[in-house]
Amino acid sequence: MSYTLYGFAMSSCTQRIRSILNYKKIPYTQVSVNFLKKEQLTEEYKKIHPRQIIPALVTPEGHTLIESLTIAEYLEETHPEKPILPKNKIQRAQVRAIAEYINSSIQPFQHLGIQQYINSHSEKQLEWKDQWTHWNMLGISNIEKSISRTRGRFSVGDQLTLADIMIYCQVDSAQTRFGLDFGQYHNIMNIYFNVNNIKEIEQSRGIYQHDFPK
Repeated sequence: MSYTLYGFAMSSCTQRIRSILNYKKIPYTQVSVNFLKKEQLTEEYKKIHPRQIIPALVTPEGHTLIESLTIAEYLEETHPEKPILPKNKIQRAQVRAIAEYINSSIQPFQHLGIQQYINSHSEKQLEWKDQWTHWNMLGISNIEKSISRTRGRFSVGDQLTLADIMIYCQVDSAQTRFGLDFGQYHNIMNIYFNVNNIKEIEQSRGIYQHDFPK
């Protein structure tokens, strides 16, 4: 038996979980929930996730897990091989701090549900794009500064962690969907390219998924 991942190619939160599953070589199948077609609002998906957002991960035992960071922690606890959290408690806290900052202070501004709402109110589109660009660039700038004290080959030391996966997915989504350029952030981009060299994670990018909009 394997896991079932409900998500969408353009969702960076789904990409996080897909990256972890692929990196840890955990068997799973994907079910597309196309936000552009508002498939998350169907009664069928509501049975999977009552709040009707993505991702959702159904375990082999039939339990539905929600919220990407919670799912990531669960997968780390149940599949400790190829760990994405350091053994050192201080480093583990540093990794979680980066992951939480991206999750709560950067990514929400690009949430597809928010984007759909803004796009339905044309007078707000320009204001939203300006705000999203501002908060994204500010957030990446803040991470750039913080990891200058902790990074080795990756953001916290020399081993891949959840923080690196979060950074990679955030940068990839911002570049792919909004054309943002993070070239001035050398620490961030070095980590991005180091993660991109990991085949399992690079192939988890949204552009390679069957439901990515053509």
